[in-house]
Amino acid sequence: MKSKTLQFKGFRITGTSDLTLWGGGNASISMNSFFINHLKEMRDKINDGGFGVESINGAICNIYKVYQNGHGEYVEYSKTITIGNVSDSTFDAYYSEG
Repeated sequence: MKSKTLQFKGFRITGTSDLTLWGGGNASISMNSFFINHLKEMRDKINDGGFGVESINGAICNIYKVYQNGHGEYVEYSKTITIGNVSDSTFDAYYSEG
């Protein structure tokens, strides 16, 4: 029987941010994905996909575990969590994207 050893590298995060636009109004946008070593870093890395907004209120984040093997990366879905304040319209946008 063959076996492979995977080395844990960290986490890849994707998802949808809840935003307040310049001048007011609520919106949502797909975040640029990012890599972190520890989940405690996630709150500081949620983003507006490069759009530019007054504030980021929260996000729905998909967490993937990233492992390294001899031939590249292996990525495994872990869970989805909500950070901060997320409006109903952002939840609707998130679930319509998936």
